[in-house]
Amino acid sequence: MGNRLDGGLREWRAATADLGGSRRMPVTNWSCENIDVATEGGSTSERVDYWREMILRMFADVEIGAVPNPEFFGKVRSQKCELLRISDVSAAAQAVNRRHLQPRSRDEDKYFAVLMLEGTEQLEQDGNRAVIGPGDFAIYDATRPHQLNFANDWRQIIVSLPRPCLNQLVVGMESRMATRISMDNPVGRVMRMFLESVTSQISQFSAAEMLRLSESATNLIALTLGNQQTLDLEHSRSQALTLMRVKVFVNDNLRDPTLNAQHVSQRTGLSARYINKLFEHEGSSLMRYILRRRLERCSADLLNPANATLRISEIAFRWGFNDLSHFSRVFRECYGHAPRDWREAQLRQCSPE
Repeated sequence: MGNRLDGGLREWRAATADLGGSRRMPVTNWSCENIDVATEGGSTSERVDYWREMILRMFADVEIGAVPNPEFFGKVRSQKCELLRISDVSAAAQAVNRRHLQPRSRDEDKYFAVLMLEGTEQLEQDGNRAVIGPGDFAIYDATRPHQLNFANDWRQIIVSLPRPCLNQLVVGMESRMATRISMDNPVGRVMRMFLESVTSQISQFSAAEMLRLSESATNLIALTLGNQQTLDLEHSRSQALTLMRVKVFVNDNLRDPTLNAQHVSQRTGLSARYINKLFEHEGSSLMRYILRRRLERCSADLLNPANATLRISEIAFRWGFNDLSHFSRVFRECYGHAPRDWREAQLRQCSPE
């Protein structure tokens, strides 16, 4: 963690030490895929401090001003994968302020897409100001200055997703910050139902299922934001849907070691050149996408306790790799460690403290 995070935790621990050295809030392994935490028990100041740590660890480095309230509470249920995090967040009245700070790491370089469920939020960024209520949607850049104000108790779904991902899918993202977006349109209604359904089952999805759902969430958010465009809307929507169709076919056939551009082209009725042009909007290509998805499936299986007895080679071959040395090389390039070392490190991080 960066110095800012370490400093914040030192201050929090010092504060709890002043209260007699008893840290009443639970110890949480923040690196796990599934997190369910709440500010239960303890004094008001302890609950507010633990809430600040939740936000710092899971979302962004912000200042939080909580309205003095002996009933203060905060709760987060969250599941993440490498592509995004989806969270069900509820809390008491408060103000949130992000000053001009660089992201601590690549993991903080996010957009926050917000679907309001209860209460209201006033959101300000880049000179834009929006007030959103139940059923409204908005998005903001987590890395740049913003202010959030909640006058009363509130609840919302927050989807944290990489900025480059949406920038490649949606033209003019910078103009969409802190703008109220109604869900009263077909795509918006589908997205709202999808996010609410996924959120209701947080922690129930396997890592592989979460990866597939995250792609659907990202595309639905992009389509919803795309509905705000007035230029060439039908063409952009058609391209997004075509790309989604290609991705569905690829994901259904990842186990096939012969899957290549010609195979995808024949089965989808699209030229390989056009398919690669669609992927250019994401800064990728068809074969790079296939490789990334296979690596993500392998990484999910490596972390699945049900696969503890499987050799790494068995998992690699299961997802379409047919050369173990090639698999080990591209896995190291993607995750920074050899598959065996990465598996052991990740399992240690997610083991109970």
